[in-house]
Amino acid sequence: MNVRHRVVASVRRVPFVVAAVVAAPLTAAVAISLAGVRTDVARYDAINAGLGAPAAGVSRSSPATAWRSYLALASAGKYEQAAHLLDLSATPPVLQRMAGAETAEKLWRVLKLLKAREDAVTTEDEAGPTIEGEPANDVVALRFERGGIRGEVRLRHTVGARPYELAWLFSRETVASVPFWHRVLVKGEAPRGAEPVDVGLGTIPPEVSRTTPREAMAGFLAACQEGRFDLAAFYLDLGAIRQERQREEGMRLARRLMLALQRTGWVDPEKLSNEPLGRPETGVPENEQLFAVVRVGRQPMELLLAHRSDAELGHVWMVSQGTVSLIDRLYDAHGYGWLGDHAPLALFALRIAGLQLWQWLGILVGLVASWFVSRVLGRWAVRLFRRIARRTAAGWDDIVTRALDGPIAFLLAAGILALLARWLGVTPDAWTVARYICKLLALVGVGWFLVRLVDVVATRVRDSSLEKSPVGLGFLPMTVRVAKAVAVVLIGLAALDVIGINVVAGLGALGIGAAALAFAAQKTLENLFGTLSIASDRPFEVGDYVSVGQDSGTVEDVGFRSTRIRTLGRTLVTVPNGLVASGRVENFSARDRIMYNPLLRLAYATTGEQLRAVIDEVGRLLHGHPKVFQGEQRVRFAAFGEYALHIEVWCWVATKDFLEYTEVVEQLNLGIAEIVERSGTSFAFPTRVLVMPKDGVAGHELEARGARADGAVASPEVPDTGGTTPGSSDGA
Repeated sequence: MNVRHRVVASVRRVPFVVAAVVAAPLTAAVAISLAGVRTDVARYDAINAGLGAPAAGVSRSSPATAWRSYLALASAGKYEQAAHLLDLSATPPVLQRMAGAETAEKLWRVLKLLKAREDAVTTEDEAGPTIEGEPANDVVALRFERGGIRGEVRLRHTVGARPYELAWLFSRETVASVPFWHRVLVKGEAPRGAEPVDVGLGTIPPEVSRTTPREAMAGFLAACQEGRFDLAAFYLDLGAIRQERQREEGMRLARRLMLALQRTGWVDPEKLSNEPLGRPETGVPENEQLFAVVRVGRQPMELLLAHRSDAELGHVWMVSQGTVSLIDRLYDAHGYGWLGDHAPLALFALRIAGLQLWQWLGILVGLVASWFVSRVLGRWAVRLFRRIARRTAAGWDDIVTRALDGPIAFLLAAGILALLARWLGVTPDAWTVARYICKLLALVGVGWFLVRLVDVVATRVRDSSLEKSPVGLGFLPMTVRVAKAVAVVLIGLAALDVIGINVVAGLGALGIGAAALAFAAQKTLENLFGTLSIASDRPFEVGDYVSVGQDSGTVEDVGFRSTRIRTLGRTLVTVPNGLVASGRVENFSARDRIMYNPLLRLAYATTGEQLRAVIDEVGRLLHGHPKVFQGEQRVRFAAFGEYALHIEVWCWVATKDFLEYTEVVEQLNLGIAEIVERSGTSFAFPTRVLVMPKDGVAGHELEARGARADGAVASPEVPDTGGTTPGSSDGA
């Protein structure tokens, strides 16, 4: 140590020496029960949840009862019960039982050394002392100055919500100071800070804040993010490095520590204690705080902050000497090698949206590289999958492989970007954004894959069902649209969830709006449900000839809202699906055979023999035709018509093709015409004979007489009541 260093160290020792010799202990002999500045009630969800319910001997309803209860329990060695009188909110619940008993014992030894009296706190009121009529919520039980340090033992009004409880506890600040007091006062260790640290760095800049572990780590990370490694060096304990090299080595080590922490996971300062004396931690020395655990190889490495009590600076937290000595080893395992050490300082000093310039350049290069790599890897992976799929007997793997061609690039790009962001060591906020981008890219890939999967499956179904299931094939286009719409909606909802929008709450909030929308869009919803009804019932398919209401034609398309029908007049009729689902639909294309049902009208001059000959020959014609469905054909003399004898022909033509049906009908009609001609009779057609009336003869009698003369009346004559024959005249 040079002369300058010894002089500075001697000057800094003066306050501690004067304090130790001149200042006598301030004990509780003067019955200190002073209220400090008015503070708020300390409010927690639960008071020391890790300790469980307090024992019967624990009383903490007022400042005086809490003070006396603690002294009684601690003097009896019941430190676990005495821990219920400490505010252990800074300690995780799983550690409160062990740390609470240890802290209660150390506090008792400190109070015993300071000769604390039982009557030091006299306020029996549950509300505690007041200041100007308002509750102070804070009681100073003891003030002391000894061993170069000053301190206050305080009790604070505390409220627990679950279960609701009011209590007076030793304050959290007091609990955090106990290990330091015990180390200095009871063990007699001189507080670190008796000698100056990092003298080689020069004057401490005013922006350096190291009062608590949280401030120290936040200040170090902020300085590194701004590229101020000369400032970040003040947060490292460089006492093991020669003064003339502290500045250069401090900047180098600060940069290396930052890059290593970026690669292994950023430290969240908010998780560190914000108390000047830290908080108790299991397995960690009292004057140190753990801020990260990094694995180097198979060995975990603890990174610690160390506490110093400086006479001029007060409480100071810095990266401990032991951790500083491990920085090079840590960087060799997780750093960027020569590039990280020699990169221009400007790449670290310039920040855009929370990222340093070198990180932006790395992301840009990585994005371009990841896109090309993902394309190459995607094509190679698809080829590999195809080779594997060809060797299997299953067909689903071929479908999946075809659907992956293209979307796999987005999936690979998302994975590469996630690895790249981790490799670059972006900040937690930037990593959150990068994670969102990766998830969105992955969702785009998954959505594209689902859409392609629907197309591939539809193509496979179309090829395999072209002849087997034409009905299902007709609804395939609509099914494809519905499946794609469902996939897009699901991916959209997942994307909203990724970016932080509560989809479930949003859907619930839309309930009332959905009801109003349902009334406003009643017809649209009716058509939509009609579409679902058509898809489930399948009354027809695209290409069928149907009759819907007054419209008949060939179905050309079935959409979400309507069905399009091409009529025989080549016009296009659009029918809402709601009407299709609720109306009468006649599908002519669904017939397995078509009825042939002509009515033969033969002239009344046809004899019985001719009539039987026509019936027999037509029956033979139907029986012998290859396209007539056998077993259900009939030819019958059905009725005496107004002007003809009716023969009904009834049979089925075994075809679904209407054009073929018309060809068969033509053949049957020609055959029947030839049969009628060969039988010697003829088809009848409506006729009427008009006879002009003569004098003395009724018009209807003349008309009837003319009809009988022409053979149009086949019924027997009815005798006239006057003895004359109908149709006769006086001159006949």
